Amino acid sequence: MKLAATLTVVLALSGYTFAPKANANLATALNGICENVAADNKSRFRKKIKESGVKLRDIYDGISCGGENLVRYAMTNNANDVGTYIVKRMPSSHFSASGDIEWASSKGLSASPIAESIATR
Repeated sequence: MKLAATLTVVLALSGYTFAPKANANLATALNGICENVAADNKSRFRKKIKESGVKLRDIYDGISCGGENLVRYAMTNNANDVGTYIVKRMPSSHFSASGDIEWASSKGLSASPIAESIATR
């Protein structure tokens, strides 16, 4: 019984000490993702996501480039390849509630391939 309690405490503390390190590694792996979007470099964008070891849908809400989410940032930078890739990798339910189509219309970007990709989903 004492061994089980000790093991529980050790496991709890080890998880706590490694969590900040994991977040730092993720931040390092995703460093430069906004530059890849702005440059419309789909292959490097995909590589960064793959290297990070997480799925795009899991980290999408936590990434902001220039104060905008990734899709809006791609639209404003004419990064059509990366933007349409992002739309395809995200669940369609995300875009029904995101307001990205309305945002694109208000900015005059409703004719962009990214906005069209969102609309077809």
